[in-house]
Amino acid sequence: MAPRNVWDRLRAVRRLAGPIEAAQVRRFGRSILSTLFRTPVLVLETSGRRSGKARRTTLAYHRDRDGTLLVVGGAGGQTRIPDWVANLRADARAAVVVERERRAVFAAELTGTARAAVWGELLRTFPNIETYERRAGRPAPVFRLAEVEERRR
Repeated sequence: MAPRNVWDRLRAVRRLAGPIEAAQVRRFGRSILSTLFRTPVLVLETSGRRSGKARRTTLAYHRDRDGTLLVVGGAGGQTRIPDWVANLRADARAAVVVERERRAVFAAELTGTARAAVWGELLRTFPNIETYERRAGRPAPVFRLAEVEERRR
């Protein structure tokens, strides 16, 4: 097991602050932190892979040229894979709240050439990702979130 770094130790603080930030994003379309850092954020809603409970995580995102959303599991350099990444790997169906609007999405993890194709753009948008990868000692997972059409009854 990899040694824990300071970012891993701050996990408890993030667990307390996370729901507050998610509520701000759902209500106002932004959070205090996203405004401070001038970063667009979304709330990712997944199902817990073991519990099945609804899980909400606030994430910075990049809108790709095709309109899909890209999110990165850098987790601030934690050695541990973020829970939302494990949840998406277990079930790719999710929802996002972007600009106060909830949308159903399907998540696809990008690897190999697909990841390389968007990596440069992600680095321009989020230059700290490389630092997070070095700190964590693992590649940061990248997911494309594509909106799905919900069937009308």
